[in-house]
Amino acid sequence: MTLATDNTIFSAQGKTPWANLGTTFEEEGLTSAQALEAAGQNWTVELKPLAQEIGEDEGEMIYDPIDGFFSVQRSTDLKSMGVVKTRYNPLQNHEGFLLGDDILDASGAHWVAGGNLKGGSLVWMLAQLPECVYIAGMEDEAIQPYMMVSNSHDGSRALEVSVTPLRLICNNMFTAALKAAVRTIKIRHTKNMSGRINEAKRAVGITHAYMAELEILGTSLVNQSFSNAEFDAFLESLIPTVELEKELNASENNKSLALTKALNKQESIKNIWANKPDLQNIKNTKWSALQSVLDYNDHHIESRGGSDIEKAERRMSRILMPMTANIGHKALDILTHI
Repeated sequence: MTLATDNTIFSAQGKTPWANLGTTFEEEGLTSAQALEAAGQNWTVELKPLAQEIGEDEGEMIYDPIDGFFSVQRSTDLKSMGVVKTRYNPLQNHEGFLLGDDILDASGAHWVAGGNLKGGSLVWMLAQLPECVYIAGMEDEAIQPYMMVSNSHDGSRALEVSVTPLRLICNNMFTAALKAAVRTIKIRHTKNMSGRINEAKRAVGITHAYMAELEILGTSLVNQSFSNAEFDAFLESLIPTVELEKELNASENNKSLALTKALNKQESIKNIWANKPDLQNIKNTKWSALQSVLDYNDHHIESRGGSDIEKAERRMSRILMPMTANIGHKALDILTHI
């Protein structure tokens, strides 16, 4: 088994969201068990009762159980992954990712990377599907479909599969919700083989549907011209500055800081729109406007505080698993309504 890992200092520019996180697999034929082992995620968890110290008796601590709550502990180092309630049923990584083998069998995909976030609370593996879609039939607009399978150990989410398309020429991700296609589904866990296969087919089905809808959307946007003046108006809708200048409630200092940040964001996106080489073939289209914002979101937002790994994890979460709409999602909403 051949592996390639990148331990260089994190730099977001031009890299995929999972760059420098977890392990990248060079070998294409890995099973989920082999991929989990290669990524160092083949550990198990177990529930341990929680208790609090209430005193000491003859040198021994006295503990009082906390009814209804348990710590999810990792087998390898006893680290707590999170605190859950009584009805929580842990799903082991090797059980959850068996679904991945069925997805690979049904789609021809292969595992490309795997790792964890938040110290192991969320374990993820990424599968690449074999066929790209091409926006408006353009070779430079190849979109590679990926599927992310994730399993949490802190009770925050169920076993999930998410479609994660990648514009290959620039490594921009597209993760916005589409009206006619679902991007993320929660997987019903079943040890029954037929049940697993049905869930895998459902995951592959939503991937194909999402990619088909994305191709239609991208083709529509690339065929709509968009002038520099229209782009400036779009940026003002996306990142308002005029209203900031009119606000009376904030202090002058806060107004100035907020306005400076907004203007800097606008300028960064405008520079991408005007100068980025991989946008020249789609210049002055709505698709280019969208890609300018996605490029900014994916490669130019600087995360502050924490280690390089913590910054990389925040970036990956913002791009692939946003809890709220990111700026790219907002841009798509504006562009499809003007």
